[in-house]
Amino acid sequence: NNNNNKNNNNNNASDPVPRGGHNPPKPNTPLPPHKQILLTLQRGYRQRLAADPSFLAKSILEIIVAASTQFTAEVSRRGWDRMAVEGDFVFSGVLTAVFGKYFSMWRVAKTVQLDDDIDCCHDGNHDDDNESENEHEKQKKQQLQLQLQLQKQHPSSWRDKVPNNAFQPTLLDGRTKPTLPSRLLAFLLPMPQLFRAGVISSTIGYGLTYLLTALRTILMERGIIPFYDVRTEPVSVPLAAIYTGVFMAVVSNVRYQILQGVVEPYLIDGGFDKLERGLDALESRLRGMRELGMLSRLLRGLNGIEFWGKCKGVVIVLVRWGNGLLGSWI
Repeated sequence: NNNNNKNNNNNNASDPVPRGGHNPPKPNTPLPPHKQILLTLQRGYRQRLAADPSFLAKSILEIIVAASTQFTAEVSRRGWDRMAVEGDFVFSGVLTAVFGKYFSMWRVAKTVQLDDDIDCCHDGNHDDDNESENEHEKQKKQQLQLQLQLQKQHPSSWRDKVPNNAFQPTLLDGRTKPTLPSRLLAFLLPMPQLFRAGVISSTIGYGLTYLLTALRTILMERGIIPFYDVRTEPVSVPLAAIYTGVFMAVVSNVRYQILQGVVEPYLIDGGFDKLERGLDALESRLRGMRELGMLSRLLRGLNGIEFWGKCKGVVIVLVRWGNGLLGSWI
């Protein structure tokens, strides 16, 4: 009997999980760098989507507009007869424009704090190894772990009182109204990131163009490809990178701040909302008038097919297109 008791005690000591209990909590190990980047982008996207439900559609639209407007600018510079033979130059220019314009849009877009951020803080002490938790709960805990790591690395400071967009009505918490100095700082805070993004994208784009030009020259000198006059003028890659960085930090910054903070939410969304409410009130008044019954039915039919929502979408496309053309031609 004594030998059996000793064997049972040894087996119990070797068990990694106490019988009748839960798994011991694992240490809070830091997330891998690639997962931190992925979760940061996902959290930033959800914050932007919470502030603007049409952010995904506008993102797709911005990429299409950036590519098409840059392609139009390339056609005007090179001509249609050169687009086929210089397609590699065009591709590098379009790719650089898409990256630069979308990053500018992303960086200064309006943001709102998510309810999950608050819920995660209350759920963070629960058992991490609960087998019944679904994928959403695991993702929330990963978000919490990332948030705690970021708070340790970057404690609360004056940056938390600066809105992502200078014209958004509240700060990230969705309640506090930004002060005038914080709104002014919202123009200055994204400048370093936009400058770096402009330098990197321009260095890649113009550097690729420079290498392609040198390669074409060598191939033409050796008779491998037929000789033709390349209209791509050589540029200084460092100077072009600095110019692009300054352009994104100043011009693109101001353009997208105004576009996403004033033009779209107040002029377009607010204008069409007032228009729809006014026409609904007019339609309800005309409903009882026999002489104007046809006009009432027309207004009711337009509301039924969401005519004004489609018109607003067309206006947003045109405004984004104009903004893209302005950035490509400056």
